[in-house]
Amino acid sequence: MKRNLFIMFLILLITAVFSGAIYAEEVSKPKVYVNNEKLDSETFISYSGVAMVPFRDIFARYDMEVKWDNAQKTVTASSKDGSNVIKLTQDSNDGYVNNKKYNLTQSPALVNGVLYVNLRFISESIGAKVNYDKPSLTIHITLPKAAKE
Repeated sequence: MKRNLFIMFLILLITAVFSGAIYAEEVSKPKVYVNNEKLDSETFISYSGVAMVPFRDIFARYDMEVKWDNAQKTVTASSKDGSNVIKLTQDSNDGYVNNKKYNLTQSPALVNGVLYVNLRFISESIGAKVNYDKPSLTIHITLPKAAKE
């Protein structure tokens, strides 16, 4: 009898653990809108609570030129007029905007061969406003006028 009770408890425990993991996977992928247009990109919320996006997708959407240094694992993005230059390195908590160093809350991470970067840091670095609605898992980004044109 004790053995059957133990087995039932073990089954319930395993079920509870895996159902939580599935739930966490579902809620960790926010919808992102830039000037009310949906960003079709694989976005996720990191364990530290930071929205992460593929660097090429977000920099392309912000009309920035991108250079990738594979040896250093560093991405450099520049606005067309050169007024904003963002430099990030994989697994480094140091980010640079116009050569000014910032401490990142989440370092860029390589996931399945794609470098993901901190959406808020990138957006606010170019002067955009970021609004995260946690209950609906929706992020709204409003670009400054110069970046819209």
